[in-house]
Amino acid sequence: MIEITAIRPDYPILFGGFGFHNSEALFYRLIEKEHFDQKICKCYRELSPGFMRTFAGYPDWTRESMDTFADYYERMQKVTDTPIYFAAAKGQLHFNDDERRKYAENVAERLDYLVMTRGVKQLRYYCFSNEMSIMDWGGLLRDLPLFKKYHEYLYEAFQNRGLNIGLLATDASSVSNWNTLDWAVANMKQITEDFCLHAYINDYRWDDLDKYNWFYNLCRDAVMKSINCDGKRFILGELGVSNTANLLRLPGVIRDVNMLSDSDEAPFGALYTAELILAAINAGCFAVVIWTFSDYPDPYVCHYAEHDEYAKKWGECEHFISHTQDVKYNKWGMIKWEDDGDYSVRPNYYCLGLISRFCRRNSKLLEFDCDDPLLRICGHLNRDGSLSILIINRHTEPTDIKLDLKLKHLDSMKPFHVYEFDPRDVPMNEFGDLQDAVDSIILTDGCIRASLKAESLTVFSTDYEERADIPAANVTRDGSLLRWDKVSDKSHCYYRVYRGESEDFTPSRANQIASTIAETLDFSARYLDDAAIRRIGGDYYKVLSVGKKR
Repeated sequence: MIEITAIRPDYPILFGGFGFHNSEALFYRLIEKEHFDQKICKCYRELSPGFMRTFAGYPDWTRESMDTFADYYERMQKVTDTPIYFAAAKGQLHFNDDERRKYAENVAERLDYLVMTRGVKQLRYYCFSNEMSIMDWGGLLRDLPLFKKYHEYLYEAFQNRGLNIGLLATDASSVSNWNTLDWAVANMKQITEDFCLHAYINDYRWDDLDKYNWFYNLCRDAVMKSINCDGKRFILGELGVSNTANLLRLPGVIRDVNMLSDSDEAPFGALYTAELILAAINAGCFAVVIWTFSDYPDPYVCHYAEHDEYAKKWGECEHFISHTQDVKYNKWGMIKWEDDGDYSVRPNYYCLGLISRFCRRNSKLLEFDCDDPLLRICGHLNRDGSLSILIINRHTEPTDIKLDLKLKHLDSMKPFHVYEFDPRDVPMNEFGDLQDAVDSIILTDGCIRASLKAESLTVFSTDYEERADIPAANVTRDGSLLRWDKVSDKSHCYYRVYRGESEDFTPSRANQIASTIAETLDFSARYLDDAAIRRIGGDYYKVLSVGKKR
């Protein structure tokens, strides 16, 4: 039996949140109602991420586009109270300071409209360019002073309007470009609130047991550089894991696809990704963002410009020698978005979803004393006194542990619920419902005694509510539309819909036909699980409200 001791430090690290790059914010008007209600928004509310990043905040953003984002925010991020980080997908090139200042003023004007007029209160960070792109990917890596210049004008414009939106630098990718943090620390301290970098691990090997320590040390170094710059925080703005080079250019097509996501190794890739996330959190990263929450739709138009060497440092337009318009397929999401109506969740949802659900925003990190290098452990003490401990077991055999909690007020703690992700037995379901607890453990002498499955993620948590599912009233069907009354309970998260053969049937996973945030279910929707409906006879329905912290 392996002994683990959990300790609350005198001055614990504050964790800002784990979340996703939410690409679907760009395509909100393209999302069909049932797609949004039953997958995109329903899954997001259940996971309740602590951080969100997306491409937005353009200087030429139309009022219609801003209102579209505000409508998306109202239904998604406002409900979960998730802080937002905007990045312009690709910075715009200007040739004099007047143009750059006007650019910054236009950005500030549009963000002011979102915050003050449309009430997008959780807009927390902004960066001039995704991964330092300007006309091409990473173009500003060759001109860091120009990157600084844009941020100076953005900082001035935000100050003039009283916008409480912090600027991030440098947002560079990949790990080979993390040295830009040193430059930003030395040159951008006065105009940068916090620092941000991206990491993509494309040499995925499940048997690589050294990657955790490597990534921990990499992130720890970045965290310490940030802290030593007037106490600034470090954010991992994108993190991705793939088993092959993912970007492929074909004539007229760009394929940016994580080949690991839909392979037989996808569940192990999810656990591998979780391992890196825990390393980053334990290293002190303020926030961690995964690319991406949902796939992009099939396909979308992507503009690329190619150019020769910048002999005159961005000086003359004739240096840009070609412009192509391609279509792009981007398939990195936890939720699929296929043009045939396949919006199912991938196996990594049931692993990374546990991290999103239990690594809470504004939690304090615990420290652990454990001599076993194959246990990756992360603990969160929440403001409400609840506690979550996540353990990844890298042993190839089940492992017995004794977890000694050297914490105060243990006597008042309720039993720990136990949640599992086993790559060999992923708890998939067609509704994208996060897995239920598999056990409940009562502390004995301040200790948790448990057996961890081989090569798995286990969560021990008191961050739940003892709340029975609440039946919705007045469930009626009119043709293809099922309706019910709204459940107004403050703990409500979403609905599960069941169909049975008699009026007194018992709702169960076997007769569930949908999960949704809406108070309607349209049986004519093209991707509603027809197989599930056909296999369940009868015409009796029950709708139950599921709590936020079940």
